[in-house]
Amino acid sequence: MLPTLRERPAASRHEGLLAASAGHRRTGMSTWARAALGRREKLLTVCAPIDTDIASQAGSGLTALTPDNLRTTAAPVELLQRALPHGDHGLGILIRADAVITATSRETHEEIETTLASLCRDHPVSVLCVYDRIADRDGAGAEHLDLAVARHPNGLRGQRLGLRRTAHTLYVDGEIDMSNLDVFATALRALTDTPSPTVRVDLNGLTFLAAAGVRTLIRDTAPFRDRGADVEIHATPHITRILQLLDIHRLPQLHLSCRGVRADRM
Repeated sequence: MLPTLRERPAASRHEGLLAASAGHRRTGMSTWARAALGRREKLLTVCAPIDTDIASQAGSGLTALTPDNLRTTAAPVELLQRALPHGDHGLGILIRADAVITATSRETHEEIETTLASLCRDHPVSVLCVYDRIADRDGAGAEHLDLAVARHPNGLRGQRLGLRRTAHTLYVDGEIDMSNLDVFATALRALTDTPSPTVRVDLNGLTFLAAAGVRTLIRDTAPFRDRGADVEIHATPHITRILQLLDIHRLPQLHLSCRGVRADRM
């Protein structure tokens, strides 16, 4: 099951998916494509094969860009802009990041991600960018995890973990274990890459936190805290007890709050 991101803004639909397996990738892509068609959006796929029944349902409303299309004289960004429908019709864009990076370059995909964010702001466009984290090979979601995290602050889903970042707060849903520690660490580094004197980590949507996740929280906020900045952690009573057992609330510049009550004063 994919975790549900709490309080996800309806206006922003530039999402990322970290696929843990081929089956997870196919399910995530199919589910998203069906939802886009259910919203009566036209569908644009970029290096992302979809089920034949979805293609049949989309009919003439489907445009598919292959790796060969991305190697033509037209820039990939220009191809995306050409696909925008006229009038009030929405557009769903499904992108497989690994294939795009392989066909072009990381720099080109970064440019595409920037364009997608702009399209979502200015047009009725929804986007899902899929990054592979398949264990038996290196995928974009492993080698370019920083790109996946940085470019999808409003929604990044893994198999058991959901992340969302707004202003100076990181919302974490699901479970943190050994399989996604690198995702959590990358999100913390992105959050603390700011001149703000305070950031917040909201763990109220977390149902499981491994001890290694606590150590990651301490380690990857340390450079930010060493500058004298503060990290506020908001958590449920269950997660708060785990954090307290590891004395995280005793660390300088790190403040633990349990449903609005400062846990370091409990």
